[in-house]
Amino acid sequence: MPAPNPRGAHPGPPRYGDRVKIPGAVTGILALAVATTALAACGSSDSKVSVDKLQQAADKAHAAPTAPCPVGFDVDAALKKAGLSGTATPDPGSNDPDAHPVDAVSATDAKDGSPFQSFGGAMITCTYKLSTGGYLEATVTGVRHGKAVALMAPMLSRDGEIASHDLEKVVTQKYDAGKAVLMPGDGLAAVVARKASGGDVALEVTTETGGDPDAKKPIIGEQLRKLSEELGKQIKV
Repeated sequence: MPAPNPRGAHPGPPRYGDRVKIPGAVTGILALAVATTALAACGSSDSKVSVDKLQQAADKAHAAPTAPCPVGFDVDAALKKAGLSGTATPDPGSNDPDAHPVDAVSATDAKDGSPFQSFGGAMITCTYKLSTGGYLEATVTGVRHGKAVALMAPMLSRDGEIASHDLEKVVTQKYDAGKAVLMPGDGLAAVVARKASGGDVALEVTTETGGDPDAKKPIIGEQLRKLSEELGKQIKV
C-alpha cells in the first residue's frame, strides 16, 4: 500500500508525471499556446533568470534532491515582507520515501513525445512546511519554446481548482513580468512571470493543508498573491 500522505486531499509530492501529465481536455489549449506565443517567449539578454541555468540546476537537483532549493528562495523573508507570520522549513510534504523537498525534471532526458521534448527547459519544485500549519509549494518553470505557463497548465488546473472554461484564458493571457496573478476562482494558486534569457520563465505558488481533508488551504487570495510576488523577486538562476 502507498505511504500515507499528511497533506490530506492533495495527491502527494510534486512529481513530474502528476504535475505535468497532459489531460486530453488541455492538449488543444497547450498546442494553441505554443503556436501563438513562441515569438513572444524571448526575454532580456541581461536578465538574472536564465533558462539554460535553470535546466542545469534542475539536472543537479534531480541527482541530489535533498539539497537546498537551487533557485534562491528565502521563504521566511518572503513571508515577512508579505505581512504573514510564521516560518518555513524544507520538507518532502509526504511520508512517501521517494518524496524530497526538491523535485526537478528537465529536457535533458526527456522522452519522445513528452511535454519537455516540445517545450524544452526545466521545472523545479521546492516544498516547505509552514510553522503555522500546512505546506507551501513553489515551482519555477523555464521553457525554450512557447510560454512556461502553458507547460504548467495541468498543475495550475489542479492546484487552483480552475474550471475548464477558464483554463484557456489562464494559458493565453498576458503576464506582466514581476507581477503576481491569482488564478480564477478562490485564488488557490498564483503565477509570477519573470523576464528571462533563452526562453520564458514563470513561478507558480500554492499551499496545501496539513492532513485534514476538510481544512482550507492556509494561504490563499490576496495573501498568496503578495507572497508569490515576493518569492518571484528572489529567483536567481
